[in-house]
Amino acid sequence: MAGKIRLGFVGCGWMGQNAHMANYATIDDCEIVALAEGRPETAKAVAAKFGIPELYGSHHDLLANADVDAVVGVMGFHLFNPLVTDILNAGKPVITEKPMCIRPDNGRRLAELAAAKDVLYQIGYMKRHDPGAKMVRETAAKWKASGECGALQYVRITMPSGDWIMQHDPPINKGDAPTPYEGQAPESAPEWMTKEQGNHYIGFVNFYIHQVNLTRYLIGEDYEIKYADPHGRTFTAETPSGVVVVLEMSSYGLQHRWDEFYTLNFDGGQIRLEMPAPMARQRAGEVTIYRQSGEGGSPQVTQPVLPQKWAFLEQARAFIASLKDGAPCLAPAADAVKDLEISEQYIRAVAR
Repeated sequence: MAGKIRLGFVGCGWMGQNAHMANYATIDDCEIVALAEGRPETAKAVAAKFGIPELYGSHHDLLANADVDAVVGVMGFHLFNPLVTDILNAGKPVITEKPMCIRPDNGRRLAELAAAKDVLYQIGYMKRHDPGAKMVRETAAKWKASGECGALQYVRITMPSGDWIMQHDPPINKGDAPTPYEGQAPESAPEWMTKEQGNHYIGFVNFYIHQVNLTRYLIGEDYEIKYADPHGRTFTAETPSGVVVVLEMSSYGLQHRWDEFYTLNFDGGQIRLEMPAPMARQRAGEVTIYRQSGEGGSPQVTQPVLPQKWAFLEQARAFIASLKDGAPCLAPAADAVKDLEISEQYIRAVAR
C-alpha cells in the first residue's frame, strides 16, 4: 500500500489504549483515523488524546462509513468471532488480540474466510516479536539443522501468575456504560464441555495460550498433549519428533514480579529464555546459551546483548510492514488455530 496506512480501531479499553493505540500512534507509516467504541464519553476523550478524527458507536458504522485500510480489534475475545467475520467480509486486513476466538471450529472458519478474501489476518501473539524469542528460535533451528549440540530432547516452560502490568499508566475511562448494539453475540466454549470445563477452558485460553503458542514458535514444531494433571498445574506434551514439552502453570505466591521461563534442552547444550512482563516497556527477553565442551569440561556460556525493544511495539510495526511492504506475518490466523486445538486437547486430558 502506498502512503500512510489508515487504521480503524474497534475498542479502546485498557489494552486497546496502552498496548496498541499508544504504539500505533508513534509509527510514521500509519495514522489512526477512526475509532468504534460503545462508551461515548470515553471515546471522545481517547480520540482527543490520540488525534482521532472520526468516532463511531459500532464496528458496523465504522466499516460502512470510514475510509480505512485495516482494522485493529481490541475487544473481549468472546466477541472476536462476529467482529472479525464482519471485518473480513468487508475485505479489510485485521489484527486482534489473542486468542483469535474461543472455539476451534470458529477459528478454522475465520482463517478460511481470510484466505478466501485474500486479506491479512494477524493474531496478537506479541511474544513472537520479542528480540529474545527471535534469537532463541534462530539458535534452536540452527542447532537442530546442524546437529552440533545433538538432539532437542526436552522443553520446560514455567509460567506462574505475577505482576504483568508493572506500574503501566492507567487508561482513560470516563466511567460511562457502553451503548449496546447488534452483532455482538458472545461466543461460548465448545458444546461438548460441561460448564465447569468451559470455564476452565476459557481461563486457559485467556492466560496460557501465549505459552502454548510461543513454545511452538521457539522449537519450530507442533505438539500433542499427552497428560494434564486434574488441578490445572501442569501439562505434558510430545512433538512428532519425540521432544517432550512440559508447561508448569501453578502459582507459587510471588505477585511482585513476572517469572516466565523457556528452557530448551539439547543433548549437548541448553537455550534459556526469560521473558519480561507483558507491559514492561523497553524490555526484551534475556537469553542464555550453554554449550557442553566435552567430557568433564566446563560449559561455554554466552548471554547475548539484545536491543531493548517492547514486543507490543514491534508487533505493531510488523503489522504495518506487512501491509505496506508485504513483510511476512509471524502470527497468521491459520497458524493460531492450532493453539485453540491444543487448548481443547488440554481440557480433554484434564478430564481423563
